[in-house]
Amino acid sequence: MDTRRLIAPVLAVVLLAAVAAGVWYSNSRLRDESVATEAAKIERDNKVILRGLIGSEKETFFADARVQKALALQGITVSVEKAGSRAIAGRYDATKFDFGFPSGAPAAQQLRSLSKASNVFTPFYTPIVFASWRPIAEILVANGMAAKQGDFYFIVDMPGLMAAVEKGTRWKELKSSSAFPTSKSLLVNSTDVRTSNSAAMFLSLASYIANNQQIVQSQEDVDRVMPIVAPLFLRQGFQEQSSAGPFEDYLALGMGKAPLLVAYESQMVEFWLKNPERLKADMVLLYPKPTVYSKHVLVPYTPAGARLGAALESDPALRELAHEYGYRTGGDTKGPETWEKRGVKVPAVLVDVIDPPSHEWLERMITGIEARFK
Repeated sequence: MDTRRLIAPVLAVVLLAAVAAGVWYSNSRLRDESVATEAAKIERDNKVILRGLIGSEKETFFADARVQKALALQGITVSVEKAGSRAIAGRYDATKFDFGFPSGAPAAQQLRSLSKASNVFTPFYTPIVFASWRPIAEILVANGMAAKQGDFYFIVDMPGLMAAVEKGTRWKELKSSSAFPTSKSLLVNSTDVRTSNSAAMFLSLASYIANNQQIVQSQEDVDRVMPIVAPLFLRQGFQEQSSAGPFEDYLALGMGKAPLLVAYESQMVEFWLKNPERLKADMVLLYPKPTVYSKHVLVPYTPAGARLGAALESDPALRELAHEYGYRTGGDTKGPETWEKRGVKVPAVLVDVIDPPSHEWLERMITGIEARFK
């Protein structure tokens, strides 16, 4: 038998198998490379780098490595530039920023109108309070302007407090003022209303009181309240542009510098969480009745901005980090219940809360005060 005739078919089969295997391997490799390329493209598409304008109060939040890591897990990298809420509302530019994130709802309302955003996000909020001291709070209680209800102090007579400020009442003229017998005028110190949201929220509250407990919503209302609310700011002297400076003075210089300081609850809560040894000090918060919430509203200019807003609003890890900075949030855990476990007590719910005026009317009041500064 011819051996070559027997081997030839076998070699042919082996050769065909080798060719087939080569073709299969080549196609498989191409397919795997295609899948890998597509996966890389999807990953690139899912990662976004955003630029936004934020209120200065949130600068440390976005600088926190834990916040950056939580956002990175969702493919989000954020760079921010800080500005006052009023400035943010006036600097809308979708070609330079992906979102605006002011500290107040009126500025956000203006941004939403300019950007025509279909949706906005409110990941956290904080009430306006008066940062003060226990001896000052007790003087106000003795004069019927404040009351202690449970563990907390409330300004229960805002009209009376504003009237005393308007009259030029001095601290030593108040009853039971031996703990603070100074000739300083009774004032509520704030930041500059022309630049700062906390001052604008105080203006919102004061204008509500001056307008017979109605939200300012007409030029007639503006004209009615201006003689009452403007002196609250004009009599203060120098005012800083953001809330950080006055709060640092409050912590460092004591009640002699600013017995009553307009502040965010979040500032005090964050301080206490980081400095629990100061919980037993005489620092207290006075909650105005009514008060107003400073809502941190993210207005997206781009789809990437909307993605950030959704992450801040819905991610449990980011909500927990917001609590570390003293902010209240939505979700099952809103903040006060976790703070209490660490010794920081605040009212779990505030029921006497008003809305600020719309951006238009708040702006008219601010520009009216601005004109009086000149």
